[in-house]
Amino acid sequence: MQNKVNRCEAKPVFFNSLNNEQLKTVNASRFVVHFKAGETIFKQGSALTHIIYIIEGKTKVLLEDSNNRTILLKILKQPDIIGGPGFSTDYRHHFSVVALEDTKTCFIDVILFKRLVLSNQPFAMSLIAYLNHEIIDLFDKLKDLTNKHMNGRLADTLIYLSDDVYQSPEFTTLLSRSDIANMSCMTNESVIRTLKDFKADGIINCKGSYFKILKKDVLLDISKKG
Repeated sequence: MQNKVNRCEAKPVFFNSLNNEQLKTVNASRFVVHFKAGETIFKQGSALTHIIYIIEGKTKVLLEDSNNRTILLKILKQPDIIGGPGFSTDYRHHFSVVALEDTKTCFIDVILFKRLVLSNQPFAMSLIAYLNHEIIDLFDKLKDLTNKHMNGRLADTLIYLSDDVYQSPEFTTLLSRSDIANMSCMTNESVIRTLKDFKADGIINCKGSYFKILKKDVLLDISKKG
């Protein structure tokens, strides 16, 4: 459902570089869209017509290959930008984004966004810094998925969820075991078995959607050793 508004809350910090006239221009054209948990925000390969940022909620970033295999690259939350490498190149989405929970987003026309980048150097530089940080995170994830064994990859996923996504050693997530497997490049069976091992060793406690990190130092050591 769409609802046009004059402003979007919780905007990314680099919007602070816009002057009052530029902010008025953005406010006059952008709009809020609400997505229910499980709804697709955009599909890999579709046209990139808007830059989107998250006001509330969390989303899954999914990379799909030609054999319908999926990697869950990361979780985005407020105030992350949803755009990607298609901006100012082929204007296509190179991954899919699905709402993990009920999510409120703000849509900004991509042509207007490009004009802001071209006309405001501090805004452009802040955006480049943000995007470069995202690229570095993806490179690190690719390196870990390539070099680590299953225990190390799953330890990385649990640490990421605890530290970055939920910011707590104890959390309840809407991620399924299949999602966790896709995030760790593992099979569902391997995830279930490794979680059971971690639980038996007293490293974590988990049941269904509930997780609690009991021995983070051990989990970090497993991650480090890979």
